[in-house]
Amino acid sequence: MEVHHHTHATHGKKNWKTYFWEFLMLFLAVTLGFIVENKREHYIEEKRANHLVGSLIEDLQKDTANLNWLDNFRLKKRKARLDSFYTLLNMPPEKIDKKVFYPLFYRVLEWYPFIQSNGTMNQLKNAGYLRYFSDNSLLEYISEYEFLLQDFKNDENMEFHLHYDKLVQLVKQNADNDDMYKFFITDTVPTGNGIIAFDRTLLNSLKAYTIEQMWYNKLQMIKQNNNIRIKAIKFMSHLQSIR
Repeated sequence: MEVHHHTHATHGKKNWKTYFWEFLMLFLAVTLGFIVENKREHYIEEKRANHLVGSLIEDLQKDTANLNWLDNFRLKKRKARLDSFYTLLNMPPEKIDKKVFYPLFYRVLEWYPFIQSNGTMNQLKNAGYLRYFSDNSLLEYISEYEFLLQDFKNDENMEFHLHYDKLVQLVKQNADNDDMYKFFITDTVPTGNGIIAFDRTLLNSLKAYTIEQMWYNKLQMIKQNNNIRIKAIKFMSHLQSIR
């Protein structure tokens, strides 16, 4: 029987240079991979930050447009109505024209709140997106803007509650007033002169309510124009500079 001997290829032992080059290549591959991934993440964050800035500018533009609309309503409609209503209330009750009084009273009750476009700001604060920005002053702008808005909304809430409470009081005190029922329930405008059902105490209460609303209307216009709108414009200008 023949015995076959298999020859095995002999491999020389690796020297330290071989190990060094293998380590170096592996190190370079890992390092380059890390650099590429880091650059990719930086690019994504930069792109995300730019998108957020654009969205924030759009929100501020909506806020400004809303403020402009409210300012126009308060100045050209609400102020004029309150002035006319106050003048009317200074007349003798028996001489007040019902066809003027009730429609004007209804228009005085018209009131609109400011609705902020705060979707992007909420994302920046709650989702941790502020880390995308190297601009440290951005948080300061957001804080100052929201402080002004909160102050404005606090007065607005007080204005509304006083507005609503006076209305409820008026309706309760005149639940048996046929003219009030006709106008608010059946949409019929009363005719003739004299609002005798409104006694002097109630008329004085209405005058006080009107003066109160005139004051809040003026205060809110000042805050809208001199505080919030100016801050919004400066905020938008700053955002444009960091895009």
